[in-house]
Amino acid sequence: MTPSVAQRGSTPAHSTGSRVAARDFQRPRRLSRERLRELALPLENLLPALEKRLSDSPGLALGLSLGELSESDAGTLFAGAAEPLCVLRFRVGKDPAWAVWEPLAAVGAVETLFGARGSIGTARKLSPSEAKVAQQLLGEITRAVCGALKLAPAELVLVQSASELGTWREGGETAQPHRLEVRLQLACGATTSTLCLYLPGIGAGEAVLAPLPAKLPAHLERVEVELSARLAGCEISLDQLLALEEGDVIPLEARVGDPTTLAVEGLTLAEARLGCHRGRLAVRVERLRVEPESLA
Repeated sequence: MTPSVAQRGSTPAHSTGSRVAARDFQRPRRLSRERLRELALPLENLLPALEKRLSDSPGLALGLSLGELSESDAGTLFAGAAEPLCVLRFRVGKDPAWAVWEPLAAVGAVETLFGARGSIGTARKLSPSEAKVAQQLLGEITRAVCGALKLAPAELVLVQSASELGTWREGGETAQPHRLEVRLQLACGATTSTLCLYLPGIGAGEAVLAPLPAKLPAHLERVEVELSARLAGCEISLDQLLALEEGDVIPLEARVGDPTTLAVEGLTLAEARLGCHRGRLAVRVERLRVEPESLA
């Protein structure tokens, strides 16, 4: 099993070669550009009707547009978040998910709905009545977005303090921090704000695979294939990378019990967990699933 090594920064582009795009290795990347475009299409088709439905509310002229679709790590999502928050917490299956709205924009929207005119407002904690209105508005947007992506949100509740946010680990032993980040632009009067939804359960897409034969042909029985397990990576500086020599030890954050995936020749074969067997590092297969690797 070969560990991966993550490197900070980007490779400089040579003047005579093709330009290399910078990549942030802190951000997860499991979805290809084609997959992200595929996910964006139903959302773009949804927004005009959703905008009209929301604007039917008395006193609220709301504009909706789709911003960027990207990927986020729920483990660092709320690091350093300042209170008060305006976050709709919910679940998709067992996994926690969030819709994060800018507090100042939330205050302005609910004040408009309650009849305030020309009020600039400040970022503050919403009153119980205002929180119910904000939850209703965010809930309608969240249900529509999740529905377009074939997800079923449940247990929707508005939270305004970090202690109420929960963590991705609440999803159980098989939980993962990976989230699809859907950025929506909300225009309310002269104010434009961003609403970010962080959704679990979005994979690389359905693979179209030929059916497996009932029995493996005899001439293939002895063919050897390489089975690899992906361990957690680490970050080292470029000078450390270039100074590596045979026999050097690279410490990883992977621990016994951590989840990993098994792959064979570009296909993810199974989900597994790290462990030990007769004194050697091993993996325990927990679930078989065959899907092609993302070419992001």
